[in-house]
Amino acid sequence: MMRNAFKLIMLLTGFLLISAQQQVDTVDHWRAKFAHLSDFVYRSKNANWIGIRKLSKQHGDSVYVINTKSHTQTVYRIGNSQLTFLNEEGVLGKQGQKVIFLNLHTGKTSHFDNVIDVYTLEQHNRYGLLFNDHHLRVYDTFGKQLLEIPNVSNLTATDSKNTIYASKLYDGKSEIVETTGSQQKVLYQTINKIRKMSLSDSGKQLSIIETTQNNDQDRLVIFQAGNFQKKILELNIPKNAVVNFSTLKDGTSYLISARVAVETKKEPLVDVWYGNDPYVNEHFKMSSKRNFWIWHPKRNELQNIPVPESIEVGSINNDRYFLTYFPRRGYNFLTSEPELNAAQIYDLQLNSYTDIGDIKLAKRIGKEWPLLLNHSVYTSSDGKWFLASQDGIKWSLYHSDGRKVTVIEKKGLEQPVFSAKSDHIYFESSNGLWDFNIRLKKLTALDIGTGKLTKIKNYTLQIDGYTAISFLPTEKLLAEIYDRDENVISYQLFQYGNRYEIIPATKNRIDKLIYDPSMTSLYTVEENYNLPPALFSYDKQAKKTLLFDGDIKDNGAKKIKQEIYNYHAAGKNLSGILFYPANFDPKKIYPMIVRIYDMQRHLSNSYLSPNKIFPEGMQIRTLLERGYFVFLPDTTVGEKGPGLSALECVHNALDAVQNNPSIDQKKIGLCGQSYGGYKTNFIATHSDRFAAYISGAGISDFIGNFYSYSINWNKPLYFASNTFYQMGTNPADDKERYLKNNPILSVEKVNAPILLWAGRKDGNVPYTQTMEFYIGLRRYKKDVVALFYQNGDHSFPDGTPEQIDLSKKVLDWFDYFLLGKDDIAWIDKQIEKDAE
Repeated sequence: MMRNAFKLIMLLTGFLLISAQQQVDTVDHWRAKFAHLSDFVYRSKNANWIGIRKLSKQHGDSVYVINTKSHTQTVYRIGNSQLTFLNEEGVLGKQGQKVIFLNLHTGKTSHFDNVIDVYTLEQHNRYGLLFNDHHLRVYDTFGKQLLEIPNVSNLTATDSKNTIYASKLYDGKSEIVETTGSQQKVLYQTINKIRKMSLSDSGKQLSIIETTQNNDQDRLVIFQAGNFQKKILELNIPKNAVVNFSTLKDGTSYLISARVAVETKKEPLVDVWYGNDPYVNEHFKMSSKRNFWIWHPKRNELQNIPVPESIEVGSINNDRYFLTYFPRRGYNFLTSEPELNAAQIYDLQLNSYTDIGDIKLAKRIGKEWPLLLNHSVYTSSDGKWFLASQDGIKWSLYHSDGRKVTVIEKKGLEQPVFSAKSDHIYFESSNGLWDFNIRLKKLTALDIGTGKLTKIKNYTLQIDGYTAISFLPTEKLLAEIYDRDENVISYQLFQYGNRYEIIPATKNRIDKLIYDPSMTSLYTVEENYNLPPALFSYDKQAKKTLLFDGDIKDNGAKKIKQEIYNYHAAGKNLSGILFYPANFDPKKIYPMIVRIYDMQRHLSNSYLSPNKIFPEGMQIRTLLERGYFVFLPDTTVGEKGPGLSALECVHNALDAVQNNPSIDQKKIGLCGQSYGGYKTNFIATHSDRFAAYISGAGISDFIGNFYSYSINWNKPLYFASNTFYQMGTNPADDKERYLKNNPILSVEKVNAPILLWAGRKDGNVPYTQTMEFYIGLRRYKKDVVALFYQNGDHSFPDGTPEQIDLSKKVLDWFDYFLLGKDDIAWIDKQIEKDAE
């Protein structure tokens, strides 16, 4: 039915079908037949049109544009493009340097080659294209060229509403021209080179930075955008400074900062690391010069903020009061980012400071990680209030001048969001939504999501370093309510004290939620373990309608059987997801593969696409087809520490499924990658319940990792012990617990074959951690094979040679030890009795 409704227009070609004859591996051939929709979507301004990508190995990826309001189901296919909507009139699709414009009313298309970038002019229903020949050309929605500007550099900006700004060379000078598409006007001319051009967040001001002949200074020039006015501000800044604009009070004023990074010598003879250096190889964050100004565009007033050179200035969305602090003062590296110690509020009018003390990072609970860190300071949209935490547990409310109003005496309040009028503060939590009335200083439960993880979906968050403006743009509040025990999600709309259920509780996974500005229509991308992703709509009465499923048929997914097992471990109630083998026969017994990481209950409704690859090469759907049970148990961290807690969790999970007569208890494999790799390493040194192991990119020396340096994170890994591994201590003060949770100290106890793998370019967990475990296993004559991928990082993207090779070896390893396929040469080489 839906196929007949498609108005498919082939706009880009060039994708080759991969024939069966070209396939060497039958698993790859089987996987290539499956397609699914991505959870990444595009939407037009009023959500009348939604673009979504269909992923297909066999036929190539394609993007479809769906009319959400049409009763005749209008769908266009627009190649494999990145989309940019032009109101509800058209859409630009860009793939490489090819661009297509699709008129959404007529269905007609215009094609362009050699395009560097695209720009929309919403108020004029026009679009601009910058070509390789450095010509900027502007077109209407029918593809008619309206204007052409030559000699344009790559420095081009647009407010997306009515003006494009472009830098060009003319007669040996740099020019800034502006155009609405019908005419062009020279806005500015200079003999200097323009090194940067950008619009403010509000789109009201255009700034350019010129490289002058002066060895000490460059020049910042600001124009009022969109109305052909002359420059309104000219300011000398330090040479090579990075300039940042922090919008205050919706663009009524700006905090301007100019920072010059500390110069470091390239490839010095010796890289000196000092024991008292708080930056620890993060010197790109250091500044040799800092300058701050407050600027009022309406009266064109610029005022210097005279703080000492060592102090950093942050916005609290106020043009009189500012957050000041010493960068990284007292950083103990136990948190992922430095906390704001000895923070102050600076009063520009009185040139005075108010101490607000040490500000801690507040914790946040997610679906998987139990500890995620928020920003330090949250401000209201009117700049009158800000929130901070002095203990990382409770929030304190402050006036913008730094005077503390009150401490909100409740634990577990997470992401704060100010109301549109800045008279209330809403808090997310794992126990529903909470409302703090600022005038009454009263906290009240909203009776939304009680007992469940509840988040606000429609708030605006404007991040600026350690501070963030967090507010609702309207009086409407859209709440997501998630039941972690049942893995069920729903959505409610809260307005003027009333609440409405707009998406009833569903066991489907909602990976994407889209809504129009009025929030009267909602659209979701939903899936389940036996349901491929599809696009749905919900109306005011919460009626659900299928909009688009990509004509994807997966009859095999409908037959997948799943069970949820509950158990208790590490002081918590946990769950495990058991998937049954394809074509399950209750008269037979099957081997089982256990995959661990952290909390995994939320994966029970994830679509089991054959092309969805876990980083460790494990592919659940393929394993089910090959005759395995696959078990995904939760693991958490209790008082014993991460390793011992994982052991308890996995053993109790195995006990929970032990009475299933179809599981061969002697043929169970365990695997994990990264955090799961550490847990696999530890369990392998303490358990006798597994016949084979696979561990990828995991830590083997827990204490050594604590004292290691991460290239990816650009910092010592002290903090990982207190975030991911939740130790809350250090080895010096807690030696016994660190020793008991260290896999390498019990490496001689591994009693089943283990496959190790790592990427030599892993900047997160050094491959030497895997090498150390391999050396230990070899020392005690254990059956081990280690795979070191020369170009591999921490995880391997799908389709890379590393991922393809690893996926095949993962199947080989489990087939060899759990299915008895003992004719695999690369494994035979290790298992042969006379092997050295």
